[in-house]
Amino acid sequence: MRVWRPSRINLRQLILMLSVCSTLALLVAGALGVYQAQREQLISDTLDTNEAFAQKLAATISDILRQAQQDLAYAAGRMGRSDMDARVVQTELHRLREQGVSFNAVSITDSDGIISFVVPKTLQLEGRRASQPGPDVADRYRIATISRPFVSLLGNLAVQLTHPLQTPDGRYLGYVAGTFYLKADGGLSRLISQQFFRNDTYVYVVDANRLMLYHPETERIGHPVKGNTVIDEVLQGRAGQQRLVNSQGIDMLAGYAYAPLSKWGIVVQRPTAATLSRLSGLMRHVLWLTLAPAALLMILLWMLSYWIARPLRELALLVQHGYEQGLARRVRSVRGWYFEAQQLKRALLAALDMVEARMGQLRDEAYVDALSGLGNRRGLNAALLACKVAGRPFSVMVLDIDFFKRINDQYGHDAGDRVIQQVAQLMRSQAREADALFRMGGEEFLALLPGTRLAAGVLVAERVRAVVEQTALLPDDVVTVSIGVAPWCEGDSALTLKAADEALYRAKAAGRNRVMAAPDCLQEGSTQA
Repeated sequence: MRVWRPSRINLRQLILMLSVCSTLALLVAGALGVYQAQREQLISDTLDTNEAFAQKLAATISDILRQAQQDLAYAAGRMGRSDMDARVVQTELHRLREQGVSFNAVSITDSDGIISFVVPKTLQLEGRRASQPGPDVADRYRIATISRPFVSLLGNLAVQLTHPLQTPDGRYLGYVAGTFYLKADGGLSRLISQQFFRNDTYVYVVDANRLMLYHPETERIGHPVKGNTVIDEVLQGRAGQQRLVNSQGIDMLAGYAYAPLSKWGIVVQRPTAATLSRLSGLMRHVLWLTLAPAALLMILLWMLSYWIARPLRELALLVQHGYEQGLARRVRSVRGWYFEAQQLKRALLAALDMVEARMGQLRDEAYVDALSGLGNRRGLNAALLACKVAGRPFSVMVLDIDFFKRINDQYGHDAGDRVIQQVAQLMRSQAREADALFRMGGEEFLALLPGTRLAAGVLVAERVRAVVEQTALLPDDVVTVSIGVAPWCEGDSALTLKAADEALYRAKAAGRNRVMAAPDCLQEGSTQA
């Protein structure tokens, strides 16, 4: 046999534990919420900034390349009109080299693809064939172009802007070219490196063939970029932002934009880890700010736990050893200043409402009839015992479905079951919340009406009989019930049930579809419900 042992944890300790755990949980949840909100904000702000920066840089590069093309066109016009006068050519080439967009080299290639002039002279490229690929150089350069990356005669990876040279009468003389060395200082490198970047943010540029034109790590310039979804997006002419793991396996926050003039993609990105690096310092600051309020809250919880637990502790100590002389007086002296303590104090001073408590037990499956959903015989016995212990009067109503065998024979047992269920539902619709309804088996039902005298019980029975008769329970027939009602025979529940059964038999004998009351209870008073 298991020995009951009192718990060593009291209510105050439970309140303190619950309060402390709840406070800690709220602090942790709040900290996590702040962390997540700040984290998402940092990521969102970085993505927005990088996208805006990429769009600005794409516009800047396009503007500068457009200006470079205009400078080349202007120089080409002057040189063509001079019929390639050497002095004019040298002047324009020096101007393009020194006052333009920082070309690493400026040259003129004649209609046969031979370099005739170059600045700076130290390159010593005059008389050599241009290194640009293509079977027909003359046709290729009859329009302004921005080349793909190529390896120049001196071994530099380069991008070249060209403009055709023509005489006023339209004769093609060759082209003037401005060259950017991708891995050398100046040119494209100077243009991008002059932009202000901070906090590990950097930019790279790719051409339409996914070749790297610019990157802070110069060894990557000229190599194709693979496995990068941002490149897929930007080379389709789109601008936007994306968090991704790049081709080097680094988590990045990237903004990107497209430069349509050159068909280049510009990507500005920053490692996610760098973006979130200052978040830990922010969280430490938040935690320091919450320590003082948390300490004050703990002190307040410690005080409140004492005042909350005190009435219940006093009541528990009073009833610990059972009933003693003067127990009621000492219970009354306990100050129950909140609802639960007041209710517990009241429960110790007054008897429980036994009928309602017993009625609540009827909800258990063991006390319910499976077909009708009403109580069964076991439930009835429990309810009768509760009424007897409480000493409260009640009325009994016994109901029987008229000619139920004929319903089964004519319509089938399924229809009979449905009639039983519907009659049970109609009884519920006319019953009060405190009334207890039972199915005694077959087509017989019973209702206990606590606190109801005979006259009121007869009224309830008549309402049930009328509603059953008026409800279409069968398609081509009317279902009626006979009901017997009896008052409580004080001290003897069996006599009460017997009187109700006898009243039921008299109702059937009188022609069915009627209510009969027990003959010796007709003078009972009205309802006390």
